[in-house]
Amino acid sequence: MYTRDSGRVQDKLINKLERQEKQRAFQQGRFFRFKLPEIHNKLRQTLLEERIIESDNAAAVSDAILKGLKMALNSSEFDFKYFVSPIRNLVPRPNPYSLYMTQYLMEILINDPDVIEIYGTDEDIYHAIDRIVTQSRNQFEKVEKEILDQLAKKKSLTPGSAEYKIAYDQLLHEKVGEPQK
Repeated sequence: MYTRDSGRVQDKLINKLERQEKQRAFQQGRFFRFKLPEIHNKLRQTLLEERIIESDNAAAVSDAILKGLKMALNSSEFDFKYFVSPIRNLVPRPNPYSLYMTQYLMEILINDPDVIEIYGTDEDIYHAIDRIVTQSRNQFEKVEKEILDQLAKKKSLTPGSAEYKIAYDQLLHEKVGEPQK
């Protein structure tokens, strides 16, 4: 006799994938909050030095880039995905924040009166931005690994406990600084 599959297996698989995606987004958002000032400085410097953005007023461009980074950080999931939708297939497996900033440059910053011109293709701009974000992320992950190794040596803390999370957060704040809001 043939039994009907009610879709429970598919539902479980979809739920697991959605949880993994949300976990990844949470981790990226956390990284981005801690590294926002560093990313802003390096991104501003790179975009101006590599002549991707041509401007007479570097301070205004810097402020506009910071505004875009904060928009990416504080936007809702729907607004974020809607904003990057025109270029979401630009590269395979893109970094969402690099994609957001690429779209921000191509859609909003290009119309800024302080920006004379933006040079390069969408892919060139994405790769320049992604190089900075990836570099900062790798540094952040290295610090996180050092913290986890340091916490692993303390026998009194068990992973998952409230004390472990507090100790982790304290060490992260000491080594990286305060997150942006």
